Amino acid sequence: MNNNKSILQIEPLLETRVIIYDLLRRAFLQEPTPEFLAFINDRSLFENFPFQEEQKDIAEGAAQILALIYEKDLTSLEVFDSLHWDYTRMFIGPDRLPAPLWESAYLSKERLLFQERTLQVRQAYLKYHFLPRNFMQEADDHLGLELDFMYQLTLQAQEAMNEENMEKLQQIFTDQKDFLENHLLQWVPELTLKIRENAQSSFYPGIAKVLKGFLTLDLEALEELIDSTQCSVK
Repeated sequence: MNNNKSILQIEPLLETRVIIYDLLRRAFLQEPTPEFLAFINDRSLFENFPFQEEQKDIAEGAAQILALIYEKDLTSLEVFDSLHWDYTRMFIGPDRLPAPLWESAYLSKERLLFQERTLQVRQAYLKYHFLPRNFMQEADDHLGLELDFMYQLTLQAQEAMNEENMEKLQQIFTDQKDFLENHLLQWVPELTLKIRENAQSSFYPGIAKVLKGFLTLDLEALEELIDSTQCSVK
């Protein structure tokens, strides 16, 4: 396969993946900021959200968020306080967390942080010299950090594409696929259910549904991307 032809086919999908992973990581890394709420307050973002026709969860989640945007101004103090409280209550505490954002809380026997699952995630990060913020203070397997890792790898994939380094590109896609299969997709579906059951606003159930649908679809996309780069790697 001609490298230029292959790159032309990959480029639009990579750009879309960067945009979506950026949105998702920002949604879960921390409590909502006024800047983030102003960003998602744009109706066109969810009216034209990618892959709604291909993935039911994405369509339903985007519609849920869009309904909230039509009903309320997300930049208002009322919505800020509501979403801030929802995030804190479900994901931070101080009481028992209804929907913890750490992989270990779902996949480790003791449900403890900084155990085997956390270390497995850290090894995946270290391969790409990815050092999470608050390293050794925040467990590496926090959802926001795992999504940030996927975002950063997609940026590296764009760099490899621009350099026409198809071997590096294929390796990144392979590692992203492994990370989805062995980590994110192992626990995000259960997290999505917990958020739906415990959220007081419709935003987090909506964005969690978008997350679940996109990760499922992205796994299929990565399989195709790996195949598309296979022929270009000598």
